[in-house]
Amino acid sequence: MKTDWNNVAQWYDNYLEGDDTYQAAVIAPNILRLIDPKKGKRLLDVACGQGYFARLCADKGAEVVGVDQSAVLIEKAKTQAGEKEFYVVGNAETLDAYKLEMFDTVFTVLALENIKNITAVMEGIQQVVKPDGKVVFVLLHPAFRIPQHSDWGYDSKKTVQYRKVEKYLSEVSIPIELSPFKGKSTHSTGSGQATTTVTFHRSLQWYMKAFRNAGFAITNIEEWNSHKKSQPGPRQVAEDAARKEIPMFLALELRKI
Repeated sequence: MKTDWNNVAQWYDNYLEGDDTYQAAVIAPNILRLIDPKKGKRLLDVACGQGYFARLCADKGAEVVGVDQSAVLIEKAKTQAGEKEFYVVGNAETLDAYKLEMFDTVFTVLALENIKNITAVMEGIQQVVKPDGKVVFVLLHPAFRIPQHSDWGYDSKKTVQYRKVEKYLSEVSIPIELSPFKGKSTHSTGSGQATTTVTFHRSLQWYMKAFRNAGFAITNIEEWNSHKKSQPGPRQVAEDAARKEIPMFLALELRKI
């Protein structure tokens, strides 16, 4: 099974141009608040993709380095980069190989779930974040959003929408076939290879242990809701209420112990 974001780089780049995406409407304003990028700060965006969040931080005056293993996405990041943005093709699991300097803040947005060796990632971050610096991770909320193992349910008697969750405490590797091209088969990319990525679900206690073992403590937790609204219909009220009560994203702030 091949994990490959190169094959859908253009689709992903186009998707992020919208202003109604989760990235734009929910994550961007919140992560900018947590990171507080400004002139004089040095930031590292791990698994930066095409530099969407790195660019937002650089626009606020910070100097940002982005690392991603997709050469296609890094090339896209470079073509749009300002003078305070620097991008490197590299694996998040081998950060110590790129001779990076020290950073005030290291952050990762919706990427830990796609990385197998979190221990290696944390060891690398430990080497590049300043002693008084911080680390910010944004994930799909692992308590409620487990691909192929969670879904919405509806109780018609109570007229309540709820979240069904299974395998929460299990560490699960989940293959996901990307489907960016409507009306076309995604079983082949033209090169004969499946366009597939992998999500690794872990529980909150799993992450807590991994962070602690790497020398970090969680100092702040935030849970962010979806901004979406349902269309008029018999379940509209229940659906909108469920979105307000069941968060979509989890933000974690870490500091060195």
